[in-house]
Formats: sequence, C-alpha cells, structure tokens
Amino acid sequence: MSRRPLWKRLVTFALAWLAASALIPRHAAGWDARRWFEGDRATQRALADAVARSVLEQKQPLFYRTGNLRFDGQSAVAIYQMTLLGLGQIVLEHPELGEAYLPAMRVAADRLVSPATLAYAASVYGQHGSVRMDPGEGHAYLGYLNLGLGMLRLVEPETRHAALHDRFTDELAKRVFSAPTGMTETYPGETWPPDVAAVVGSIGLHARATGRDRTRELDAWAERFAKCTVHASGYLVQRSKSGTCIPLDAPRGSGTAVGAYFLSFAHRGLSTRLAAALAKDGRRTLFGFGGIREYPDGFGGLGDVNAGPILLGVSVGATGFGLGAARAHGDRELFTQLYRTASLFGLPASRGGERSFAIGGALGNALLLAMLSARPA
Repeated sequence: MSRRPLWKRLVTFALAWLAASALIPRHAAGWDARRWFEGDRATQRALADAVARSVLEQKQPLFYRTGNLRFDGQSAVAIYQMTLLGLGQIVLEHPELGEAYLPAMRVAADRLVSPATLAYAASVYGQHGSVRMDPGEGHAYLGYLNLGLGMLRLVEPETRHAALHDRFTDELAKRVFSAPTGMTETYPGETWPPDVAAVVGSIGLHARATGRDRTRELDAWAERFAKCTVHASGYLVQRSKSGTCIPLDAPRGSGTAVGAYFLSFAHRGLSTRLAAALAKDGRRTLFGFGGIREYPDGFGGLGDVNAGPILLGVSVGATGFGLGAARAHGDRELFTQLYRTASLFGLPASRGGERSFAIGGALGNALLLAMLSARPA
C-alpha cells in the first residue's frame, strides 16, 4: 500500500489548517447573530440588563471626566440616548419587559436633559436648549435628546417629560422644515447632516408617539436634504458649510450608517437609500467577517472620533452603526457579517446572567444595544 508523497500531505494539512482558521473564528464570533436578528428575548436581556445596571449605578451625570468638556458631555448624551433607544426597542418587541427596564429609562431621560450633561452646549450658546432656543440658533444636538425622550414616551405615554418633548419637537421642526437646505446648525458655525438626521428621526418618533401625521412635511424635507447632502456614492456628507450645500468633509460611512438608523424612525425611503449604499458599496468581507468602509471611492482620510479606528479602510463607527441599519432594513446577511466582527473585536464576556462587550465600556455597550435591537423601518 503506497503512501502519498510528503509534499502532498503537507499541502493537505495546510489547506485544512487554513479552512479551520477561517471557519472556527467565524462560527465562534457569530453564534448568536441569528438570535439577535430574530429578537431572541434571552439574548437581548443579557446585554440590556448590563446596560440598565450601568445607568442605575452611575452616580454622576457624566461617565467620563477627561477634561474635554465637549467629549465628556457628548459621550454622556450618547450613552443615555442609546440606552433609551435600546431598552425601548426591546420593550416594544417584548412588552412584558417594560416593568424591568422603565426605571433605567426614566433615570436616563432625567440625566439626558440635566444641565450638567449639557454644559458644553450652554458654553457655546450661552444657554442650553432645555432652557431656551433663541431665533437663529440651531441646537441640533437636541435631536439626540429628543430621540431618547421620544422612545420613552412611546413606551410610557404619561412620561413627565412629555411637555419638554413637545417643545423640543416643535422648535426643531420649525428649523429644519423651513430651511432651504433642510438643515440647522448643531453649534454655531457647525452643520452636521448626521446630526440633522437625528433631529428629523426624533420628529418622526414624536409623530409615532403622539399619533400625528407629518408625512407631507417629512417627504418635502427629505427631498431637499438628499439633494444637499447625499453624494453620488450614496454616502451622506459628514459636514456642510452652514446655510449652504457646500461640503466641508467627505461623504462618510459612520455618518451614513447612523443617519440610516435615525431616519428609520421618520422616512423609510431616505433611510433605505442610505442603508442600500452601505450594503452595496460600503461592505467589505473576509472569511465571513464584515465591515463598512468609512470613505467611498475617491475619498480618504484618518477619520475622527465618530469613525473610531480605521483599518484597511473599514471603520469601527461605520461597522457598529451599520448593524442598526442592517436590522432596521431586514438585511440578515449584512447584519450577520457585521456582528461577527463586532463580537470578535468587542471581547464579549458573560457574568451573572449579563453579557457585555469589554472593549466599548458604557458607551460601546449602550450603542451596540441600540443597534442590535433596531426595529424595522
């Protein structure tokens, strides 16, 4: 009985090793992607419990004290907003969990509108939008607050923040619906289309919570906004010159992905358009792991805090927010590919029935909870 030559055996071994190296991490990193996509209650609860506990145990409004007032405030806003969106989405999918998560949602909403959380906005405008919005002032950062309040109101109609939610929505709607560009400033001299997507998403969520039909206004806004901010690549421009359609930054995957998620609450057509660009031209895959490019063809850069680290053109921000866009639009394949990457690099760990991602901390866990539990657009 003859044996195969040594070189053939070595080649066979090498091929088997490569196959295992590709398939085993892929399987291990994506084993619960299906459960997340299908809204499995136990899977959602494991991360939701960790996020809710983090908010309830936080003694001060700010999670980080880096000395950078803008970063500290904006990161706190993001944590509370994403906590409200994530927990609220889970309650909408599993109404019996309302009693478990409403306490953390109420605390998050209280902290979200606290003057201590909005110190940076007050420093640039002279006051934060919870107090006053003078004519000509944009305050588009309030879109993030208003989205959180809208989700709370959707699951708890009698929230004590209902009047503030109405006021925010009215003031923001006046600004974006009357603007020729469909945009309003976030801070003086700063206009960010992804922030405007948050504003309009919050208006749509308010309409859902209150039963108001704003379809005509939203359709007219979407047409103006898209002409001004959606690049030929399908990506959303990251920053524009205030009062114009002149871009000051490239089209970016991170802004496109979060914009697709935010707009899923307000305008399915435009949200679908942005999500399709991510899935068609933004997607990059290797051995079943997926990521979203930060820059489309013809553009490049180092990114920023919104994009996070960029590796081989793929950014952490675009990939993470892409999960929300994929689930909102029912794209199981893209969702699974992106989840494998998030799971592999996020270092998930279980403890006492909770499951969280070690790399992201409070901000990363809240963000992933919201993206992984995104509701259909």
